[in-house]
Amino acid sequence: MKKLNYILLLIACTFTQAQVMITAGTTATPSPNRDAALELYSQNRNKGLLMPKVSLTATNNPSPLPSHIAGITVYNTNTATATALTSVTPGFYYNDGTSWNKLEVQTPTVGDIKHSSTATDHEGWYLLNGRSVSTLPSVAQTNATSLGFSTVLPDSSNKFLKAKSASETLGTTSGSTSVTLARANLPNTTYNATTTSDGAHTHTYNDRASGITNSIEVGSNRTVVDNDSETSTTSSAGAHTHTYNLSTGGSSTPLNLTPKYLSTYIFVYLGQ
Repeated sequence: MKKLNYILLLIACTFTQAQVMITAGTTATPSPNRDAALELYSQNRNKGLLMPKVSLTATNNPSPLPSHIAGITVYNTNTATATALTSVTPGFYYNDGTSWNKLEVQTPTVGDIKHSSTATDHEGWYLLNGRSVSTLPSVAQTNATSLGFSTVLPDSSNKFLKAKSASETLGTTSGSTSVTLARANLPNTTYNATTTSDGAHTHTYNDRASGITNSIEVGSNRTVVDNDSETSTTSSAGAHTHTYNLSTGGSSTPLNLTPKYLSTYIFVYLGQ
């Protein structure tokens, strides 16, 4: 009976509008949070939630559960590395209904690249600014050398990264200071010009277009049928010039020369 009373003293459950609060270390009954279905309360703030401990065998095997049940969370105590894709190690796992998934923060790998608005080195991430590798901490120097940066880090200032193919060398930089304009990039302008004098020359022209034309004769309009046409050549008219106009056909479409990533800093992860 004393044991039962002791348990009731340590853990008291209060039911209020279908809400449950479990309190530890007190007989007081604080009100549960209205938005919580279950709330754990530690009077001295020195207690925690201890998840059930199980021994998993593989992520695709529900054992020791009879089947996969979505939402179940456990703490696995076993290490099983039969295959890389289904291995398990100690830690928290949740079940999604078809397999176990480990709850963990994914840590970066040496050589990972990221963009950031932070301008300084932080948490193992080093700014690619062309500095000497010898100025880095020893761990970072070793990892930089393993990546092929034996002397200096690449300088990403005013540059941006593209995908690396097998034929490219890590850290190689390239680019061009020129760009080819498309017609749409030109301003919508018509240019008027005059040719230079080209000396005495002739021109070819079509004497008459075949068909029906209107002719003015003796002060009245008459219809003339002319089905004959021929290409003729003018006589030499001496040195003269020609005027002409030319439209660019452009629409003043601007060029976007700055990638969106250029406003951020580029870092490589070298460990800490």
